[in-house]
Amino acid sequence: MHNIYFKKRILSICKAGELPPVSDERFLLRPGADYDISQIPFLMEENQTFQHLAVEIPEGTPEEEFINRMLSKVKRINAGGGLVTDENGNRLMIYRNGTWDLPKGMQEEGEDIRVTAEREVEEESGVKAKAGKLIKVTSHAYRMYGSFNVKSIWWFEMTPDKDAVIRPQTEEGIEKCEWVTPEDLDYRLANTYPSIVDVFEAALGK
Repeated sequence: MHNIYFKKRILSICKAGELPPVSDERFLLRPGADYDISQIPFLMEENQTFQHLAVEIPEGTPEEEFINRMLSKVKRINAGGGLVTDENGNRLMIYRNGTWDLPKGMQEEGEDIRVTAEREVEEESGVKAKAGKLIKVTSHAYRMYGSFNVKSIWWFEMTPDKDAVIRPQTEEGIEKCEWVTPEDLDYRLANTYPSIVDVFEAALGK
């Protein structure tokens, strides 16, 4: 299952066995062969009553092919980010726009996505770290300068250099960076984005 976030509203693309739990706020769409699935992101954006729209992938259709067709009329942007964990199990988080987040940024042309993640973590936090295992890919939709965009972020487990020093990128609006202890993590996650919660849950095996 792949989620695309419209702020706190969710568009889930999933196979029949992956459907999220039924709730009063969830709508299920099973598109037929003649349905123009490229209109689904626009439908989700325009219809604010959809708090959670689940779209079932037809049996026999590869997930990647289905997602590519669905997103064929939006601008797609790739980014990389990291969940950096020190030797004591503390997690590196940044604070921007009144919300806790993880360091990340857009991929440059021709750049390997792992290099993107390492570069952006260092730029936003000052911490030099090495990318390891891919945790997951998250996506969110937004409009900017009249363009409808879907940004997909590749999140990696990352290990910091021993001499890593925090230096928040204040020119990008980052007010502070902190090593968050396991005991304080739930407090930070209560004030973050749903996609960041997804990253932590995937990393922690929840």
